[in-house]
Amino acid sequence: MTTTDQPSRDELMTRLHTAGRELSTAAVMFHSALAQLHGLSGTEEKAIDLLQRFGPLTARELGEHAGLAPASITGLVDRLQRKGFARRIPNPSDGRSVLIQAAEGSTDALVPHFDHFLSGMDGLCARFSDAELATIVDFLGSSAAIQREATARLTASQPGARATGGETALTRSQKLTVQTAAHGVVSLMAAADPGPFSSARAGMAAGKALGSATGLTGRVLAEKPRGMKLGKSTADIADQVFPALAASVALLGEIDPAEAENFRSVIQVAVESAMKTRTGASPAMSAMAAKIGAALDTV
Repeated sequence: MTTTDQPSRDELMTRLHTAGRELSTAAVMFHSALAQLHGLSGTEEKAIDLLQRFGPLTARELGEHAGLAPASITGLVDRLQRKGFARRIPNPSDGRSVLIQAAEGSTDALVPHFDHFLSGMDGLCARFSDAELATIVDFLGSSAAIQREATARLTASQPGARATGGETALTRSQKLTVQTAAHGVVSLMAAADPGPFSSARAGMAAGKALGSATGLTGRVLAEKPRGMKLGKSTADIADQVFPALAASVALLGEIDPAEAENFRSVIQVAVESAMKTRTGASPAMSAMAAKIGAALDTV
């Protein structure tokens, strides 16, 4: 090819962008099909890959590698744990946090699907010199960094206002969501108890558990819930509380994943406290506890 036959810079850039879009589409379709075969979403399958490549990671580290917001990571890890692909383990270097680790053998079923693809890639790489491959590696690595930054921008929520001392403040509406979720759980557990007197004891025990909450969750629950109006029937209360539980986990997770776990723990303690007021929890209480747990795991 002569110099005059060389495509212009603009033409090369157009071809590059087109090739990049084709590669991105092909990669998404391949991993989506692979994930679907094993009951995973594309995000879950790639998260497993990150845990395999980097080893145990904190939620923050996993979010940084994936380019996802903290609230998204909390729900992602919960789903992977339920499906048996990951687990939370104590962080040996920080007793206050946990690490997310790929479950043993989590990729065994996925690996065979890559054989044909990797064989084709090896054949493709053989066409290029070491210097050319080094350039390709640099380009792809830099492209991935730009893509992760773009993903982070898409998934990040608007930052909350900063309160004195550097703690992220919740708006009045957000506080009401957390309060509705927590106090609503007390009402639901009390309503699920079949006995009139034991129902009151269940509600008191659950309410007392909320009073022992610490951190941002504890401070929010210590405030008077202004404007909170729970429905009169159990069904009406549930319609308010279950979405509020999921929303609370999400918004607290955006501030700090540890605070989302703190909220989960407070709710779980409240539920357990209500159930312990009876010698044996009634089927209705057990069913309500399971529904509350499911709502916490929605995110």
